[in-house]
Amino acid sequence: MDKNLKIGLVGCGYLGSRHLGHLCGIDGLEVSGVWDVDPDALGRACHDFNVRAASGLEELIRQSDALDVVTPTSTHFEIGSLVVDAGLPLFIEKPICATYAEGRQLVDKAKSASVPIQVGHIERFNRAFRALSGVNVKPGFIEAHRLAPWSPRGGDVAVVHDLMIHDLDLILTLAGDFPAQLHASGVGVVSDSVDIANVRLEFEDGLVANVTASRISLKRMRKLRMFGRSEYIALDLGDGTCEYIGATDDKAEIPVGSQLFGTLGEGEKQRIIYRRRLEADDGDALKMQLESFRDAVVNSIDPPVTGEDGLKALRLAELIVSQI
Repeated sequence: MDKNLKIGLVGCGYLGSRHLGHLCGIDGLEVSGVWDVDPDALGRACHDFNVRAASGLEELIRQSDALDVVTPTSTHFEIGSLVVDAGLPLFIEKPICATYAEGRQLVDKAKSASVPIQVGHIERFNRAFRALSGVNVKPGFIEAHRLAPWSPRGGDVAVVHDLMIHDLDLILTLAGDFPAQLHASGVGVVSDSVDIANVRLEFEDGLVANVTASRISLKRMRKLRMFGRSEYIALDLGDGTCEYIGATDDKAEIPVGSQLFGTLGEGEKQRIIYRRRLEADDGDALKMQLESFRDAVVNSIDPPVTGEDGLKALRLAELIVSQI
């Protein structure tokens, strides 16, 4: 495609405005217009970013090559279906839909029409998670904590769909499989849904993941820790850092620049303990995922987080809430 990709934005709230700020500055993209059911939010977006307001969703679809949907989860199926039925590539925020049944129908529609869908699981683009690309990770145990103070934004769904689903997607990506069993508990504290939840996921190969999410915390935390046979890896998704602590009985295996911690064990079973920071290129995760959507559309390739990926995370979230 020689010309800029014309992309329309649906949803001009807090997160939609963040999307719009990046869309206006990404090479190869042209914002064809924006639309929101709230006239005040629509007016602010047009004023702040000097973009055109569409008269409605149908007009925005007609004037766009692709659409970015950042609306409440309850609207995802209806809006997403209109976009897919029109044959336009779709970027849609997580979770892909309010229910797995809706998501399955939307993804099947897109497959039948050969329309790509990318789901906004932004943590895939987090610098800490991207740093794992340089190592062979095979964890036996994963522990994830995602805590946040209360905010009405996202309160239309359970904390499992709002916050925990980020870590569910990362764990499914690392495991390369769907859990065989799960044990979940949770409670609603300030909303009519689940505000704090914990789940233990058990996979066929022996991997166990313990995941906690809360939106009634006094502090923020976004951490994921992995334990393998010869390593411990700590990701701080809030800071974008990744620490690797390894154990080896061969000094030649210690990467250059590592910090030596000493040895553990006795006799022939002694192992050298070392520590290093895993690095990835800096970059804004939201901008990077929108750039990846542009690249997928322009180059006719699968997006990095497909509709099927979004469905797996949603299915798991739904099973967790159902058990709670």
